Amino acid sequence: MMMTYYKYLWLLILVVACQQSPSKTEINKETAYFNWAGATVYFLLTDRFNNGDPDNDVQFERTQETAVLRGFEGGDIAGVTQKINEGYFDNLGVNALWLTPLVEQIHEGTDEGTGYTYGYHGYWAKDWTALDPNFGTEQELKAMVEAAHSRGIRVLFDAVVNHHGPETPLDGIWPEDWVRRGPTCSFDSYAGTTACNLVANLPDVLTESNDAVGLPPQLEAK
Repeated sequence: MMMTYYKYLWLLILVVACQQSPSKTEINKETAYFNWAGATVYFLLTDRFNNGDPDNDVQFERTQETAVLRGFEGGDIAGVTQKINEGYFDNLGVNALWLTPLVEQIHEGTDEGTGYTYGYHGYWAKDWTALDPNFGTEQELKAMVEAAHSRGIRVLFDAVVNHHGPETPLDGIWPEDWVRRGPTCSFDSYAGTTACNLVANLPDVLTESNDAVGLPPQLEAK
């Protein structure tokens, strides 16, 4: 009788334990430890990584012939999501993604000495408040972040706030209470390194100014 009692007791414990034990996925989500000091970060140039949606490859009539590899090649947010869902980053042991800027770039291109170039790299911002459609939509961005988070992958977005994109006949330049129009940095003094444009035709934002400014005409028009 006593042996039968213990047999049923162990069986009851086993059943309850099986019912209450979280799945492996739940354990990973709840107890996974993340430390930026030990993170494995994968940096990717969004336009050059993976083309998930060929329909967005040409935007703002960016069709002029460029120098070799100086135009948009089709990589986008959808392409990053595709690789996340395929387990590409999991297989590499990556737990953080660092993406180049996704904000709207100047619509026209320019030649800074390397031939005619578009802002495929993301560092020639025209509008910091909008995504560039060459990279994708807000919905695609949300889906990408959620896909990454579901696998325990953090997402970093590169941000360039010290200059906007080069002036072009189509894109213009922001007002003087926003940016300086020169000189080009000489790097031979503090002022020659900070109060200047990194290169010619790359308007430097007056980040040292505390004066109130209005929206530039480019954004008011939108």
